[in-house]
Order: sequence, then C-alpha cells, then structure tokens
Amino acid sequence: MSPAPAGPGPAAVFTRLYEEHRRPVYAFLLGRSGDPETAGDLLQEVFLRAWRHIAALATLTAGEQRSWVFAVARNLAIDAHRASRTRDAARAELLLTGPAAAGLDEQPAARAEMAECLETLSAAIRRLPEPLRVALALCTVGELTSAQAGELLGEPAGTVRYRLSLARRQLSAALAYEEGRP
Repeated sequence: MSPAPAGPGPAAVFTRLYEEHRRPVYAFLLGRSGDPETAGDLLQEVFLRAWRHIAALATLTAGEQRSWVFAVARNLAIDAHRASRTRDAARAELLLTGPAAAGLDEQPAARAEMAECLETLSAAIRRLPEPLRVALALCTVGELTSAQAGELLGEPAGTVRYRLSLARRQLSAALAYEEGRP
C-alpha cells in the first residue's frame, strides 16, 4: 500500500492564498484607512501573519481562509486607526508617483496642479463615511462585484451598490463644491 499523496506544500498554499486575496484585502484596507501607504503596510502584515499560520490555514476550506484573512485585516485596520492618523503629505507624494504623473517632472506647474487635484480627491474620499469608503475601495481598487464585496462585508449586494452610488454622488458634490460650482 502506498502512502496517501501529500497536499500542496506551504509555499504553494501561501502563493494561492496571496494571489486570490491580495487585491480585495488591499482595497478593504484602503477603504478602512483612506491611505494607500497605510493600506500597503497593513497588507504586508496580513500576509506575514498568514505565512506564520500557514500550516493551520492549509487545513481550512477556501471560505474559511478568506474569513480568516479578512478578520486579520479588519483587526489590523482597527489597531492602525487607534495608533495614528494618516499623513497627508506622504499620501500626496505616493499618488504623484503613479503612471498619471509621468512626464510631470519637466512641468512644475502641471505637477503642482495635479498634486492639488489629487489631494482634493483624496480629502473628499477620506471625508466619506467609512461604509461608503469601504464599498468604493472594494469595488474600484479591489475590482470586486457588489455581490463579492457584499459577501466579504456580510451585507446584501444591493446595499453595496447603494453605498457605491451614494459614495460617487457625495464625491461628485464635494468635488463640484471644491471647484466653486453649485
């Protein structure tokens, strides 16, 4: 009698877990923190903890793994919120290093205008109530459907769609106000 085939090794389990969950977890953390740098740091911590517990995670179903990962992410986001407030200057600099900023080094006026626009948008997103900010981040940055986001949040897809719509309307109104439009 031959021994039972071994399941995938810890590295394979971790790789699959990371590939399946990194984007939605990042979006969730971005929605909770309102800061890309903080969300990236928390994402690293989530998966560092996953690696430390990979043996236990390997025994769980895919749904249980997802729940574990998001519970850790939620707890870390709460801890981060209690520990400190986000840094506006770092956020603006991070946003300015993206693809949309390419070529702006030679155009200081354009770079300054873009920085102002990005900071205005970032501030408007930060002012959204957390449920709206989380729905917006999960569906845009995380590229989840409203059904997938609802499953993560334990809410109906219709609630997520409503929050997403409300977030977009509030952002539109806030940005119009910032630009002096009625």
